[in-house]
Amino acid sequence: MGASTPEGVAIRQLVIPRLEAAGWSARNWRREFPITGEPRMVVDGRVRKRRPLRADFALLHGEHPIAVVEAKHSLRDVRTGVQQAREYARRLDLAVAYATNGHQIVEIDMRNQTEREVAAFRSPQELWEHHRQATGLHSDLGVRFFTTPYSRAVPDARGNPKTVRYYQHVALQRLLARIAAGERRLLAVLATGSGKTMLAMQLVHILWENHWPRGATSLDDRPRVLYLADRDVLVSQPMRDWFQPVFGDGPVCRVQGEVQRSKHLYFALYQALDQPGERETLFRDYDPDWFDLIIVDECHRGSARASSQWRQVLDHFAPAVQLGLTATPRYEGDVDTYGYFGEPVYVYSLRQGIEDGFLAPFEVLRVRLDIDVDGLEVPPGTLDREGREIPAGTYGATQLDRRLVTPERTRQVARYLTEYLRRTDPMAKTIVFCVDQEHAGRMREELVNLNSDLMRAHGDWVVRITADEGDRGRRFLDDFQREDQPVPVVAVTSQLLSTGVDVPTAKNIVLFRNIESMVEFKQIIGRGSRLAPEYGKEYFTIIDILGSTRKFEDPQFDGPPIRVVQVDDPDAGPDDEQTGQVEVTELDPDDTPGDEGEPASETSAGDNAGSDGSDDQDVDPGEEDEIVRRSRKYYLDGVDVYVASEALYVINDENGRLRRVRYEQWVRDRVLSLETNPESLRAQWATIAGRRALRELLAETLAFQVDDLVTRLNKVDCDPIDLLIWLAWDGPLLSRRDRVAMFSRDQREFLDQFSPRARQILATLLDKYTAYGVEELSPRALRTPPLSEMGSVVELAKEFGGKDGLRRAIDELGQRLFRAG
Repeated sequence: MGASTPEGVAIRQLVIPRLEAAGWSARNWRREFPITGEPRMVVDGRVRKRRPLRADFALLHGEHPIAVVEAKHSLRDVRTGVQQAREYARRLDLAVAYATNGHQIVEIDMRNQTEREVAAFRSPQELWEHHRQATGLHSDLGVRFFTTPYSRAVPDARGNPKTVRYYQHVALQRLLARIAAGERRLLAVLATGSGKTMLAMQLVHILWENHWPRGATSLDDRPRVLYLADRDVLVSQPMRDWFQPVFGDGPVCRVQGEVQRSKHLYFALYQALDQPGERETLFRDYDPDWFDLIIVDECHRGSARASSQWRQVLDHFAPAVQLGLTATPRYEGDVDTYGYFGEPVYVYSLRQGIEDGFLAPFEVLRVRLDIDVDGLEVPPGTLDREGREIPAGTYGATQLDRRLVTPERTRQVARYLTEYLRRTDPMAKTIVFCVDQEHAGRMREELVNLNSDLMRAHGDWVVRITADEGDRGRRFLDDFQREDQPVPVVAVTSQLLSTGVDVPTAKNIVLFRNIESMVEFKQIIGRGSRLAPEYGKEYFTIIDILGSTRKFEDPQFDGPPIRVVQVDDPDAGPDDEQTGQVEVTELDPDDTPGDEGEPASETSAGDNAGSDGSDDQDVDPGEEDEIVRRSRKYYLDGVDVYVASEALYVINDENGRLRRVRYEQWVRDRVLSLETNPESLRAQWATIAGRRALRELLAETLAFQVDDLVTRLNKVDCDPIDLLIWLAWDGPLLSRRDRVAMFSRDQREFLDQFSPRARQILATLLDKYTAYGVEELSPRALRTPPLSEMGSVVELAKEFGGKDGLRRAIDELGQRLFRAG
């Protein structure tokens, strides 16, 4: 808030003096206290940001807020800021908030839900005592936890310290209060990408700084912590990127094959602690009370099942405080995340993360193949490529590439993905989820053959990252995760990247296998939910081949897409809510990958987990006998497969559900609703300022950028405004070259009024318009070749009498150009 604004003046002249009178000062308040990030709205590939939420004042105890103050203009009603202050306090989990106009003060008690006008702000000591009572900080240990500063030792991409976000702060303080109160089972549910590892590191840091639980006078005065997961990347990445920068290498170790007791921070896989064999399992070599804190990452997996062999690891260390972290708690069968850890101490959803601007919004591209919509009928007596008879029946989408392989199906999806990447960004990191490792191998091969130029230019442009790839796959994964490493670009996988793998720059998630489990669906979507604006990642796209994104309409899903575009059956009606699913003829009821909703392990039959537990096998050894028999697939050549035409999903105003409409019809209806005409649209489009205003209007009307018409309709040689008019009024469609040719024929007198050098500049602008589009009709084009080679912008502008004359000449050029036709 600027000091010269009415609110700024009120703060400086009225609010600050009243805070100071209550005993506050700049040492224990913070102005413009940040709460959210910058929420993003994506309109067909264009990002718009909204202002972040900031409290005018945060009143601090130590470095943590205990109240907020929302200030308004001195002439406004003091209650104008009440709801805003309440919102800030709710997010920050505060007991008190204030709204003021400098003359009056309203105190909001968030615990008792009362509001009253008061004569003064509470003093720092009074507010701190109230905060302690309201939040249950009754013990000295709880107070010490609260007053311990957070670690700033982990840098971000720019080298600045990573800071704790508001929801992480709230989760941390709730967890610490529970630990101080002696609770032993804790659960925090945070959306993928929202920083569970940051939460874990800061929790350990505060316990470490306070010498919990034995005290500073003990010979062993630091906590012994076990960080437990079921995949290598889930322990190696936190250890390397988060804990070692804070605690150094000395107290940190990876448990691999032998007992270590000289460290304090232990990172282990279940597989390493519970190795099958003749010797006693490794975890039993530790006393049950050896660890003070156990952090169970992705606690919906691994030991989640009550009958799981790995559950005995947690049971053995029952005296420890056990913290479960997950984005997707489970409650099905004998898997009960809540039953073991209790109700969540804090929940932060994907929806909230997107609304707060901390997680990336996403759009959905639904692609339906004819073979998936109609099913593939295999008559009796049909032989596969090896001469085996294929069981007769109708094979639907869930059976294709799992039991029956039609190579053209994978080739068609690879072709579609190639075309999509080439028209958007061929270097946008993309994860493709396939049916299994064999399917992933074929998908990779198709992408290689379709993109040999990119493979020659970039080497490992597309790779397969699966368990079978071993160390090579892990090296690919390390490079794929690195934000500063451009290749690999496309990672083809099955299960390996579905959980716990951070790829902040992933811009596309391709779902080329059936996903029935909501837990797995959320985890996969989470692979793209991280923001990386410094690398151009502000949203991501889900390309859905089999209709898995229907789960967006499930009440269990907590984050709707910003937009859904479908490539689907061209004959379907515009009001269809959802394409019908083909009933599948099940060929073998036992050939199901794992329990319902549970992905099977990527480890092939016969593979053994490494003795150090480093293999990424994610299946409990006690469940291995229940994993499916991997029968041989049938391969049927000569089946034609195609992608149908494009349609757009929009929100139905009457019921709020997604309604499918034809893309072209949608554009026509929305443009005609503006009650304008082609001449008016062309006139606006012709000038620089007019184009800017028209783009904003059309983006709001169409829910996407008008420039996107060019690529969506594959009319790259046409101007967007001509495409818009063509769709809305069925007028003749001119290419940019046609329009320039008509201008050159009819507007000689206009060009002749300029000097030869000025005519050359305008002619070059027309050439650039023909080649690249309407953005070249701007003074900015003078900064690029070949115009930049003719002189500086200032020098070229002199040919038109200066910059104002240059702008008028370009605008008139545009007006006459778009008058043609």
